[in-house]
Amino acid sequence: MVVDDDEAFAETMGLHLRENWDVVYAHDGDEAVEKYGPHVDVVLLDRRMPTMPGDEALPELREQDGETAIAMMTAVDPDWDIVDMDIDMYLTKPIDTRTIEETVGNLYDRAQYARELRGLFSLSSKIAALEERYPDDVLQNEERYQRLVSEQKRLREESRGHMDDLSAEEFKRLTQVFDST
Repeated sequence: MVVDDDEAFAETMGLHLRENWDVVYAHDGDEAVEKYGPHVDVVLLDRRMPTMPGDEALPELREQDGETAIAMMTAVDPDWDIVDMDIDMYLTKPIDTRTIEETVGNLYDRAQYARELRGLFSLSSKIAALEERYPDDVLQNEERYQRLVSEQKRLREESRGHMDDLSAEEFKRLTQVFDST
């Protein structure tokens, strides 16, 4: 599901995704909640939209099915509020179609993994987004960042037994994220 109030942007993303996926469109959070269901495996959710922004739609989508992969896709730079968002990935616009295609494929693949690995990917994505935005000295003095890193380490230990479920490419991506944190 592509959820964005910019209909031209949503349509462009959908055109590329349609080659491999069935695409559902919504242009605000209310419409996303209405159209959402078990037929949706991945949601690309814009954060700022009229009527109901993605921030408000997110918990409503999760109430329906907490297992669907959701990427927040926005022009808003990541900030500390993403720590508490139940998202699998945070993408900052502008986003090219190749990145969207890779994101949907990766999120779909990750949905097949054990809960611990999905949580690990989600935490790693949040950490990477914050590291891209803030310098090291800010991160090292920020309790919320330290909490994410500690949780990532805990989940890394818990998921060691599930690492065999990863493809070689996914394992490489995951270890690259770990090496950077």
